[in-house]
Amino acid sequence: MPEIQAIQRTVYRSPSSRRSFLTPKAAARSEAAMLIKRKYPTESPEYGNYGMIEYPGFHWSEDERLQRVHERLVRMILRKMKET
Repeated sequence: MPEIQAIQRTVYRSPSSRRSFLTPKAAARSEAAMLIKRKYPTESPEYGNYGMIEYPGFHWSEDERLQRVHERLVRMILRKMKET
């Protein structure tokens, strides 16, 4: 019969997303995404008559500039974590 073992492992927590991650980069990405999402919230698409889209909506990941900001935030969060 297979044996189940309990092990201790370092887990990284992202307070903004209220989740735990196994790698620091995943936690930093989630934290950066939540910071950007708080500043630039997602907008739903608007539909007109007969189901035609009048406004396609907005998500920060569609903007090239905000994608670069996200990567910079990830690097800053990881650097700050390594300093402490």
